[in-house]
This record gives sequence, C-alpha cells and structure tokens, in this order.
Amino acid sequence: MKSPLTPHFEDAPSPRRGISAWVGRPVWLEARSPMEIRTLRRHPLWTGEGVPPGEGRPLLIFPGFLASKRSTGALHHVMNAAGWDARVAPVGRNAGPAQHSVDAAEGTLRALIDAHDEPVTIVGHSRGGQFARILAVQYPEHIRQVIAVGTPLTVKYPSYIVVKAPAEALDKAWRKGAFGHVDVEREQWVDDHRYMPFPDSVDLVSVWSRSDGIVDWRLSLEPAARNIEVDASHMGLLNSVAGIKGIAHALETHPD
Repeated sequence: MKSPLTPHFEDAPSPRRGISAWVGRPVWLEARSPMEIRTLRRHPLWTGEGVPPGEGRPLLIFPGFLASKRSTGALHHVMNAAGWDARVAPVGRNAGPAQHSVDAAEGTLRALIDAHDEPVTIVGHSRGGQFARILAVQYPEHIRQVIAVGTPLTVKYPSYIVVKAPAEALDKAWRKGAFGHVDVEREQWVDDHRYMPFPDSVDLVSVWSRSDGIVDWRLSLEPAARNIEVDASHMGLLNSVAGIKGIAHALETHPD
C-alpha cells in the first residue's frame, strides 16, 4: 500500500460534473474540524516536533476564502515553534477583490524578502493557494516553494454550490464597486495569472484530501505540482495532525 504522504497521481482524474459537482461534496465531514484541532494541540507537532527546523527562515501563510487570520492560527503557531519566521498575509477574510488580497500579501512578502537574504516559502489554503501561485509566477526569484493546501488549482471556483454561489455573487459585487474602487483590468490580470505556466525554479506542492468536504480533491491535481494526499477536513488541512504532517512532508522533500 502506498503511503498517504507519497505522491502517486501521474494522471489527474477529471473532477465531478453536473449535479454531483454542485451538491455531491461530503460537507458533513467538516464537522471533524473541532476535534482535529484539539487533537493537534495534544500532539508533539504542536511544539514543532516533526516539522523541518526553520532556523529563522521566512514563511508566508495565506488564508483561504472567507477565512480570517484565526483560521491560520494553528499552523502559524506550529511553524513558529519549529523555528520559522512565519507571518500571515493581512487579507482579512479574503472575500473581496482578488487584487486587494494579492496586493496585501505582496506587502508581507516584500517585508520577508527585506528581512531575509533568501527566498520565501508560501503556504496557501484554498483560495490563498491560488494567490500564492500567482505570487510565485510574478516573483519566482524570491520564492522557494509554494504549498497549496486544499486549493482548486485548475479552476477559479469549484462547482460545489456552497462555495461557487457566494464566490460568484461576491465577484460580481466587487466588480461593480461594492467594496470600493476596483481596477477591472487589474482584476483581470489576476485572473489571467492563475493559469500561467508555473516557474521551474519554484517547487509547487499540492496537499489535498479525498474527504475534503468543500473542494473536490481532483481540482487540486495540477500537472506542475507534486501531490501529497492526507486525510483531513478542508479546514483541518491547516489545523490537524494529518494536514500539518503533509505540509511538513512537503517542506522536507523540497528538491534542493
């Protein structure tokens, strides 16, 4: 049997389509999340044990769609405990225009670049993984690795109605100025950069779960990425033993 932490998908299967894509996610499995984080807090990982030592190296954490900084608290704690200089992109709930989130994260990225004489690692959850990918396309010389966690890398919005309906409604609202001035051309620039070829100099890793109740795991299988499968809820990909072990494995297996 192959290890759940071993990349083993050469040919990405097609995601679900039609009605099953709209309503077929096992959303009830997200009820695991509170237990996942309680278990993590009792695990040696909570003290940084089992995570590659950071030795002060820079790491940027990018929250997911409709998620606050609180959603990244467990990962932020673990990475700092392991000796990383981990900082969270100040994107609020990451619900507004894509350009605002990318620009806010870019400010933190530049601060890390100025503070360290080495490339930055980015861990992006869900939508945050999409934007982490964009930053790597834009600044490949400053980014060492992108770890996309529970991220739909092959589409803008997954078809699951719980995500797609509010995401598309917000997209239309901010393009009409509901969140203040929006540069429509800049917003299109962000959309275009979601799918540009990924730079060979940056290691791209996708950490995903078949039992993710929000994002169809098949959408996380981008050809440019090394794929790591774990067993966790969507939120648990950042806040569980399995999820953080997957992130640690991605860090440990970086092709130096």
